[in-house]
Amino acid sequence: MSRTALEPTDVTPELPRLTPGRWLLETPDRDLVSLHSLVIDHLLLEDGTAVWIDARGHGRTQLLRELAPSPRILDRIRIARGFTAFQHAAIVESAADELDDETTLLVAPALDSLYRDDVRGVDPQELLLRTVARLARYAREYDLPVLLTRSGTDRLGRPVAAVADERIEVERTQFGPRFVADEFETLVYPSTRGPVQTTLAFWRRVLAARRPLYPDVPGLGETSRPSVGEVSTRGSH
Repeated sequence: MSRTALEPTDVTPELPRLTPGRWLLETPDRDLVSLHSLVIDHLLLEDGTAVWIDARGHGRTQLLRELAPSPRILDRIRIARGFTAFQHAAIVESAADELDDETTLLVAPALDSLYRDDVRGVDPQELLLRTVARLARYAREYDLPVLLTRSGTDRLGRPVAAVADERIEVERTQFGPRFVADEFETLVYPSTRGPVQTTLAFWRRVLAARRPLYPDVPGLGETSRPSVGEVSTRGSH
């Protein structure tokens, strides 16, 4: 990947391209909009579907609806939600049943979060390490990007960072967010100059500006009400 810095006069913004491997997205505070925007942008770039293994309500279907430049893109996202560490680990274990040749992205935000709760009968770090190892194996076996975030940088957060091939940090600037990784730096600006923006309206403009780049993506231009698939598994949904 080349190092890129966009100037504020550029019309079409640029976002990091998620290639096969494990990606760790580090954002300030609880920045869910950047996460959802990267997922939508990936589906604009690639055919196929995304499997989202959720924790702590990070996967927001309403947010996906509001951000997507085409509602039909959302038909290609399947979300499974875990509410305990055991449920989350079980979803990751059974994710192989959902992954297929059509899957082009696996998302697991706040990967360490549920393992911070009271986990009876097992070492939570050991359970998390097994979960992390499975996600790494899926990236290899299915040759797809796995997008991760974490909720802390302590002993439970460190294994999430350790498994990542690439780390993307989101920094806020006076023009918009900056995506920084080892091999690239991308500044994402609105089409007109203005104050600092990481708002929903800002990201709508970014994704709408990129939409003309992908005229052949199935579903662009369709306006039927979107849906995000909810996958049921072992007592979770």
